[in-house]
Amino acid sequence: MNLKKTLKPIKKKIIKRESIFRTIKHVYPHLSDLTHKEILDYYGLQSTKALEAHVERIKDTLLKSENSYNKSIDKLDACFCMDSHGDFKYLYLHKKEALQQIEYTYKTKRIKLKSYTCPYHCGWHLSKV
Repeated sequence: MNLKKTLKPIKKKIIKRESIFRTIKHVYPHLSDLTHKEILDYYGLQSTKALEAHVERIKDTLLKSENSYNKSIDKLDACFCMDSHGDFKYLYLHKKEALQQIEYTYKTKRIKLKSYTCPYHCGWHLSKV
């Protein structure tokens, strides 16, 4: 048996796996600096296969929508999170920015904060610990 032929399905699987992460990082720039594991954690998933299924569900939702493709994407990417005062929460597009703000706030005001992913998957928010 030819080794090249036996490795071909494995190579194809790796390329497909890398493609899904590359696409997500391109479509959602706020995820571009995350590792594969961090992206899975962000979506609350355990495997690349589950991520592929999640992406397919989003595609199906967009294709079935009566609105245009761009309007549907805007709806999916909109953040409507509010704080306890009824104001919109500040959205950090990159995890690194959120972590820097946590560090700055602790150093200057001695307030402990934590970051969490936006429920609409638009970026990160901060909350008091």
